[in-house]
Amino acid sequence: MKIGLRTIKTALGAVIAMVLAYELRLDYWSTAGIITILSVQNTTRYSFSVAGLRIGATILAFMLAIFSFWLLGFNPWAFGVFLLLFIPLAMQLRLQEGIVVSAVLVSHFLIEKSYSWYWLGNEFALMLIGVGVALLFNLFMPSLMAQIKGFQQEVEAQLRQILLQMAQQLSGTEKVPTWQHLGALLTVIRKGREWASRQQDNQLLVENDFYRSYFEMRRNQYEMLRQMQANLDQITLSLKESTAIRELLAETAASLAQPQKVQHLQRRVARLQDKFDQAPLPTNRAEFESRAHLYLFLLDFETLLTLAGDFYDKVILNEK
Repeated sequence: MKIGLRTIKTALGAVIAMVLAYELRLDYWSTAGIITILSVQNTTRYSFSVAGLRIGATILAFMLAIFSFWLLGFNPWAFGVFLLLFIPLAMQLRLQEGIVVSAVLVSHFLIEKSYSWYWLGNEFALMLIGVGVALLFNLFMPSLMAQIKGFQQEVEAQLRQILLQMAQQLSGTEKVPTWQHLGALLTVIRKGREWASRQQDNQLLVENDFYRSYFEMRRNQYEMLRQMQANLDQITLSLKESTAIRELLAETAASLAQPQKVQHLQRRVARLQDKFDQAPLPTNRAEFESRAHLYLFLLDFETLLTLAGDFYDKVILNEK
């Protein structure tokens, strides 16, 4: 049985919240622990968001509860009217995170048959202790950078493999399993982007969106690779331009981790496009179709490089 960090934080936080509420001589002190359990979240920013929503929902619930109990007395029917008013209004105000907790606190008014200042203060203090302890524990989040960098390395390894396989296919060898590697690439990109988002949401005072933007760039490049492979599969002839493109693919694969090489690669693509424009017209339909797909392949390759260039230009600009 594996006990994770969130489980440890939840258990310890619940104990501390209950002890605090008990030492402050609050009634229903165990409720503070339950609120802490419900308030410990996966990321720091989300935990602060949930805390704010629950406090807002509590204030709304208390106002509606006072009205319901004043109108109908302290009985189940009044509690039902309170829920009929509170739930849809909380949903409309996007305070649904606080519905269950607030309903539990209001039930204490029903049990005690009072909504005096003492009970209002008691229940609000339980809420503050519960969410406060959860927020304190959610400030301590482990860094995910090791995992994120691992996903980055895996993405670049997959990209390198795909580019080399495309070069191999252009050489006229048997079909290579590029589509399979494209599927694996997408999976790793999605995982990397998810972990990068979690890491970003755990940083309250630091705004560094590098890795989330990085995986978004790679996601856009994946779409270009799909189009490139689709065009590559339609090329049925060996063309003289293929040799230069194979060399370009190999050089790109070798320099994925070198941002300074992007502009050089873009210039090489531009020169290849000029050669295409100046080449003699095709002499038959098969040559025409193959050259057309190879040209489209080159256009998508240019876009793939542009995506990387724009990303690295943005990173350099943000560092200045």
